[in-house]
Amino acid sequence: MRYSFTSSEAILIANGRVGDVLRPWTIIIDTDDQTITVRKRNSYFIGVDEDMLAFRYIRRVTIDQHLFGADITISAVGGKVTACGLEKSDCNRIKQILTDYNKTRKSSIVFS
Repeated sequence: MRYSFTSSEAILIANGRVGDVLRPWTIIIDTDDQTITVRKRNSYFIGVDEDMLAFRYIRRVTIDQHLFGADITISAVGGKVTACGLEKSDCNRIKQILTDYNKTRKSSIVFS
């Protein structure tokens, strides 16, 4: 199953990230390939920067809630990825997807 979440323009503006309105973050969770991809258009609007993590390397999911919206940071062995300006419900949904996936898998551990 593939899930996709994108930053909200209104939340980015409300949190003072006006420069990121044209370059929103997108998180794609693919439970079939067991990957999390965070995408964002680069500063020159020419290409897209992309970070990908495998489920088996995830160590922590941190949700930083603001008055409007939330930021999510997914820490893994060797690095971390962050997406800003998401709705609070989307961040909680991402966390729920990962924990539900962890419960169904006996051989791999998402959170250790």
